[in-house]
Amino acid sequence: MHIAINAQLLSFSQNYRNGGISRIIRYLLTELAKHPGPHEYTVFINGQDTVEHLAAYSPQITYVPVAWPESRPISRVAWEQFTLPSLLPQKKVDVLHSPANVLPERLPRNCAGVVTLHDMAFMRFPKVLTPSKRLYHRTFTVRSLRHATMVITDSDSTKRDAIELVGVPAERIQTVYPCIDERFLTVVTEGEVEAFRQKQGLAQGFFLYLGTLEPRKNITTLIEAYALLRKTHSIQEKLVLAGGKGWYYDAIFAKVQHLGLESEVVFPGYISDADQPLWYHAASAFVYPSLYEGFGIPVAEALACGAPVVTSNVSSLPEAGAGIALTVAPHDTAAMAEAMYKAITDTAYRQQCRDLASSVAERFSARTMVKQTILVYEQAAELHKRSQRVLFTR
Repeated sequence: MHIAINAQLLSFSQNYRNGGISRIIRYLLTELAKHPGPHEYTVFINGQDTVEHLAAYSPQITYVPVAWPESRPISRVAWEQFTLPSLLPQKKVDVLHSPANVLPERLPRNCAGVVTLHDMAFMRFPKVLTPSKRLYHRTFTVRSLRHATMVITDSDSTKRDAIELVGVPAERIQTVYPCIDERFLTVVTEGEVEAFRQKQGLAQGFFLYLGTLEPRKNITTLIEAYALLRKTHSIQEKLVLAGGKGWYYDAIFAKVQHLGLESEVVFPGYISDADQPLWYHAASAFVYPSLYEGFGIPVAEALACGAPVVTSNVSSLPEAGAGIALTVAPHDTAAMAEAMYKAITDTAYRQQCRDLASSVAERFSARTMVKQTILVYEQAAELHKRSQRVLFTR
């Protein structure tokens, strides 16, 4: 088959655009380059510089730079809805995969459509998104789910949401877990960890949150739990809130100021890909109290690094936690504080996290993700052929 992938949201910029969806697309492309199966691939990406960043190549993958600026949503939507469909018949594409929630409204008759749904926060928690993002997803994501040949979800939780909220038939949805990048599997020595802590001014240890600063991540509750933990147990560890600013983030800084924690809460900003493993390894514990996630890959990354993890017991986060992470109700400040305390003091639990790190890495491997994705492409092509035969016979 000839498979096209709309990778417009792939970014190598050192800011929040290089998070979540961009990272999943990058892992998919680099692993497909190593293990493409019997198929041919055309990948639409944004700009020639993105081609140069892709380290892994395959003769079966063709990268097509697109000049339309993906940073301007109107331009990106116009390209994917009007220009992209016209390119597919020219290249004789059998399956189009849109790995960022949205397919073109109209596909060529001989082309199956696969869309990856990362989450349904726009329906579960609409108030934590900007009005423009809510409108975009309610318009384009919902329509894409309804007319896609197959839907890939990042978790069983998101699969259930798609069935319940949009009415997508279960047989047209396949869960494919995102993968953990190989850089999180490298060995980091105790000496490297101590040197990193000293360099960052965090010699007494620290709780780490790593992700976009936005309301859905529930960071204000984490700050409250941290304040309670300091009050009840007199801990020395600081709280590090690492990540780029997303939207509606002012409340986070206001909460720190209100609780008088300016000297105890650290904002290092966006963390580069190269530095992320060191931050996970150096953390006394990783805390990710999000209200809702399509998967929550930082949870899996931290576990793969052997870090103790505290996360929410909602949506997909228990799946990302692999039965190892400590889970609490996201609004229960006292429970979160106690879980954080256990994560830094329970030696048996901390050893368990170190012992099971390799099993987490195996569960969320790139090879598994790509094998399952290729199977979905093949299934979509077969389903589409069948539907076209039915239409033709009518």
